[in-house]
Amino acid sequence: MFFVRSLRLMIRALTAESSHKQIAVGIALGMIVGLVPKGNLLAFVLLMSFSSLRISLPAVFFSAFAFSWVAMLIDPVTHWVGEAVLTQSSLVPFWTWLYDHPLVPWTQFNNTIVMGSLLIGIGACYPLYRVALHLVEKYEPAVSTRVKKMRLSKWLFGAEWLGRVRSAV
Repeated sequence: MFFVRSLRLMIRALTAESSHKQIAVGIALGMIVGLVPKGNLLAFVLLMSFSSLRISLPAVFFSAFAFSWVAMLIDPVTHWVGEAVLTQSSLVPFWTWLYDHPLVPWTQFNNTIVMGSLLIGIGACYPLYRVALHLVEKYEPAVSTRVKKMRLSKWLFGAEWLGRVRSAV
């Protein structure tokens, strides 16, 4: 049943009734979540705050999944960026002041890879949004039409309908 739900979610993402801008923003913000290492408060807060926006959540989740793999490849670059920012002598008092607050250490901002990933994600967010918007506007109608015609998607949406009928009885 988990497999069927996952496939249904993927097909809904491809045929969603979201606007092109909502899908592109979802891809761009999902990139930030994907680049930031998981297991800290920062990743959780980013995901929860993005989930509260009116954007395509399937696009956020698929983009976060894809960019989690990219994050492993660019770890040396994120380490270099994070180290450059965290060891900047003029910013050391600010980082110390920030670290002294109760919840902030749980964000692990003082980790060079976390800081570098966050900064690279924020810096790449708008360019990725522009590229994603162009690609979504160009390819989404054709992909959506093709996916809706596939037997698998018809079967999955039929399984969803059947599940709703059975739960109502």
